[in-house]
Amino acid sequence: MKKRVLSAALCAALVLPMAVCPVRADVYDVPEREKAAVLRELEIMVGDETGALHLELPVTRAEFTKLVMACSPYKDAVGDTAGTDPYPDVSHLRWYAPYVRAAVDHGFAKGDERGWFHPEETIALREGATMAARLLGYQDEDFNAPWPAGQMALFRALDLDAGVEAQGQTDPLSRRDCLHIFYNLLCAKNKAGQDYINLLGSVLDQDGEVDVAALFQVEQEGPIPLTDGWQSLLPFDPADALVFRDGERAELSELREYDLLYWAKDAAILMAVSGGQGAMGQLSAAVDGPVVAEGNWQSKLPFALTAATPVTRNGARSSVGAIGGGEVVYWSKYAKALYVYDKTVTGTVEAISPSLAAPTAVTIAGVTYPLETLEAQYDFSDLGPYRKGDGVRLLLGRTGGAAAVRSLGAEDTVTKVGVVSALENRSYTDELDKPYAAKVIVLTAADGQSYAYPYAWKDGDEFDPGELVRVSVQDGVTTVTRLGREPVTGTVNATATRLGGRALSPDVEILDTYGEHTARAVAPARLAGVELTTEMVRWHETDSSGAITALILDDVTGDSHSYGVLVEAETISVPATGMGTLASQSVYTVDLGGRQQTLPSVKRFPAEKGPVCVAMDGQEVREMYPLHKVADVTLDGQDAVAAGKRWPLSDNVAYYIYNDRDRVYTLASRSQVLASGGSLSAWYDTPSAQGGRVRVVVAQEK
Repeated sequence: MKKRVLSAALCAALVLPMAVCPVRADVYDVPEREKAAVLRELEIMVGDETGALHLELPVTRAEFTKLVMACSPYKDAVGDTAGTDPYPDVSHLRWYAPYVRAAVDHGFAKGDERGWFHPEETIALREGATMAARLLGYQDEDFNAPWPAGQMALFRALDLDAGVEAQGQTDPLSRRDCLHIFYNLLCAKNKAGQDYINLLGSVLDQDGEVDVAALFQVEQEGPIPLTDGWQSLLPFDPADALVFRDGERAELSELREYDLLYWAKDAAILMAVSGGQGAMGQLSAAVDGPVVAEGNWQSKLPFALTAATPVTRNGARSSVGAIGGGEVVYWSKYAKALYVYDKTVTGTVEAISPSLAAPTAVTIAGVTYPLETLEAQYDFSDLGPYRKGDGVRLLLGRTGGAAAVRSLGAEDTVTKVGVVSALENRSYTDELDKPYAAKVIVLTAADGQSYAYPYAWKDGDEFDPGELVRVSVQDGVTTVTRLGREPVTGTVNATATRLGGRALSPDVEILDTYGEHTARAVAPARLAGVELTTEMVRWHETDSSGAITALILDDVTGDSHSYGVLVEAETISVPATGMGTLASQSVYTVDLGGRQQTLPSVKRFPAEKGPVCVAMDGQEVREMYPLHKVADVTLDGQDAVAAGKRWPLSDNVAYYIYNDRDRVYTLASRSQVLASGGSLSAWYDTPSAQGGRVRVVVAQEK
């Protein structure tokens, strides 16, 4: 990097003390294309009607004067006409007359000693240097040396000559020279010690160069992630762009996958931000909407839909033709893509919080949903139509909150299938905020969510926890119906899109239950390759096309259980209740992934010291059994491998190192187990074809 210091000659040439003429950062390494983009953006050099700057052409005094005014804080004060002739050789009818008039009025330009301006003559370096000094606030009387010695010394000391081809005082300036001079002026400090560019409303970066990202912030578009096909989403060829990454000048080859890309279209500037914390927030901010797919909703989009428009529906690939009525639609105007959600919640409004004046959430069936949009907030406010007690359908958006709300008619029925969690008495407030009590049935539905429905059950109506039921609500009346088993059999294919000969709906809801109090939602992919038998499926439902929309399973995955090692098992004697005698009780000490617990039980389980499954229903230990061992395994990604066979690992495998001498299991990480050098064994609950997974991996310490 080139640096210059103030010479003794310059200090002598200036009447001002040396401290008022600070040395600025240097601009020798700024590419010419970047300088041109900056001057275009600031409307200092804009080029012809095609944007071409014709840098090889010479510059007249009139043209240079216009550049001076365009680079001054008074650029907007230049009149449309000069009124009178500024100089004898500058007619007020010529295009440059207003610029000459303004430059003279502000002290930037002067005529010769005979009173002529010579507008059509090519400007010399010494004249350009003088006008540049005046722009920076230096007047002729600030220099002790005869003109132009002082002005030229200042010009060179401030590196205003960086990139300028003209060297001699009388050498003519080209448009290329002007490009460099006026960019350098932007980076210079004026007589008062202020960055000159600040006077034009922009800033320098930490290297003393024009902050391109800040300058182009107003017209910046994006972002899009750098993924396959990103080039086609830009309004220009990235090969022709100026590229910045994290504020530093870069090459296209330096961009990385999932960088966030912003751009200034007219200047062909590409500004990349390395992907990291907060990247999803920036991408989400670039997604607009939503709009409900009703009526002429397509007209609200900023681009026309075609069969090729990318559509993501509830997180899965879809198509424009699959968008039905009442779905919530978001869009990216840069990616020209749609993001569609069709999840709904129906029921009676139980609460609007915190107030009708400024609502942010609504409660339905015991579940509180944030109000995601201004439309939804308005509808539940004192200005909108909905109040407590109203039957509504919430249209859920990207964040799971209410994006829109629609009324339920008296004929509309709210239906959920699931297992009974509890029958309870709960407290509510009415539309006047007066408290009241209501009996409710709490249901864990097939989507895994818990819902509470008002239900005036009688003693003979009581349902036991874990029972399979259908809850229907119509016109404020809740009906609960017991359901028998409705199994379906077959093997789930590798892509989890079919079960035997039946299709799985893209929105299929799957609930895996255990005992009376345990239920867990399951993703379809979790069942890939699993053969479901009659005993494994409690219930299934289909839509009009025969696709399965809901499955309720009977302990298929085992993912609700806890896994670890049995440390100790002993039998103790305790007083028998009301008998005055002693009874035997088993006490089990287990380490469940680092959580050591003591579990008493009147049952004796067939568990041995070592890796075990602990199955609890509520607070009760229902089962405890040893896991199956696969010896001498290696770990390959998410599989344990031995003898050419693979056993898939659970998402939360418990890793231990076992000391054979002390017979102690020590919780470890995967990397610690691999680094231990001991032989590895994998312990699974059931075969993967039956839904099982490797739950524990043990390294035998040498």
